[in-house]
Amino acid sequence: MSKVKYLEVSRKIEDQFLDENRQVNRLPKEIELAKLFGVSRETIRKALNQLIARGKIYSIQGSGYYVRKDPISMVNPLNKLSSITEMIQNAGLVEGDMDTKIYIDQPSIMERELLKLEEHEQVYIIERIRTAKDQPVVFSKNLLPFKLVGESFKEYYHQGSLSRFLETIYGIEITEALAEVQALSSKELLPQVFSQMDVPVLKFVQSHYTIEGEPVLLSYDFMRNDTIKFFIQRQK
Repeated sequence: MSKVKYLEVSRKIEDQFLDENRQVNRLPKEIELAKLFGVSRETIRKALNQLIARGKIYSIQGSGYYVRKDPISMVNPLNKLSSITEMIQNAGLVEGDMDTKIYIDQPSIMERELLKLEEHEQVYIIERIRTAKDQPVVFSKNLLPFKLVGESFKEYYHQGSLSRFLETIYGIEITEALAEVQALSSKELLPQVFSQMDVPVLKFVQSHYTIEGEPVLLSYDFMRNDTIKFFIQRQK
C-alpha cells in the first residue's frame, strides 16, 4: 500500500470530520471509515495513526477515536532567545523527551570552526525528540564540546532543558545565540515518527554563546511548523 494512499485518506478524514465548524466528537469505527472511503482497514488505521501523530485526534483503547478539541499551538518570536523547554512551557504545555541518544563523536570542519575547536577535539552529541502534551514537536541534535563538561556529563544529564542543566551544574550560562533558518533538504534524516507525519518542518541551525562570546552549543532543531509559529517584528 502506497504512502500517498493513506495520506490522501487522512486528509479526507480531516476535511470531513475535523473541520472546526463541525460538531464531531467521535469518529466512525474503522470498518465504517473503510467503507466510506473505499479502502482497506489497514489504510484507515495508518491514516488514523498519522492524525494521532499530528495531534488532531486521540484513541481510547476499546472505545474508538476522538477529535482533540485543544490542538497544540505555540507562537515564538524569532528575536527572543528561549530554549525549547521554555517555549513549550510558555504555551502552557507539559514538555518531555523521547528517544534520547547521547554519544561522543568528531565534529565536521564547519562545526569545529563554529565551536572554536582544535582538530583533535571531540563533542558530545545529544539527539532527542521534544514533546508537548506527549506529542512530538521538535527533533533536536545538539553538539556540546567535550572539554566544557568532561566525562561527568553523560552520567548526570538525562533529559529536560539542556541550557538550564549547563547553567545549574557547570555554571555555563547561555546569553545569546545566532540562528539561521534553512529549508529542509530531502536528504535530511529525521526520526520515523517525524517522517511519517507529512507535516511542514523548519530547520534551525543555532550557535549558542556565553556573555564573553565563547561558543557553548551548536544546535540543529527541526521544528513542526504546523504547531509552532514563528514571527519577527519589523520596523521602518
